[in-house]
Amino acid sequence: MSGRLTVKDSNIYGKGCFALTHFPARKKITLYEGELIKGSRKIQARLRRQAGSAIKIITIDADVAIDGAVGGNETAFINHSCDPNAFIRVVPGQKVAVFARRDIQPGEELTIDYRDPDHPEVCHCGADNCRSNRRRARAQSA
Repeated sequence: MSGRLTVKDSNIYGKGCFALTHFPARKKITLYEGELIKGSRKIQARLRRQAGSAIKIITIDADVAIDGAVGGNETAFINHSCDPNAFIRVVPGQKVAVFARRDIQPGEELTIDYRDPDHPEVCHCGADNCRSNRRRARAQSA
């Protein structure tokens, strides 16, 4: 693996990806690695197989995705946060890169915002601006 990241128990969900070194804001950390899946049917089948556990698939476009569960690196364990310290971008060559959104210190868990339209009712990210907290507050005031 990279020597700059490690996987260990997370307070957010299961295992997480943690920094072993300082990552400056807006700088590339590494690539999200894994098996390249081509074809929307293959992508959907893989998503269905992972639905009961942590999904490690990042979609590049409608017909291309990367499955971090197969041949992936530590980045396959990056958890969601509504206030993330990292973000991902598709880069040339059908690849996905992970960048620091702000300075990340050694020992910090890397997080990204999955931007899932079906964000779970119960989110464990712990962020002050957690969308699950806002949804619960609206429901209680209604």
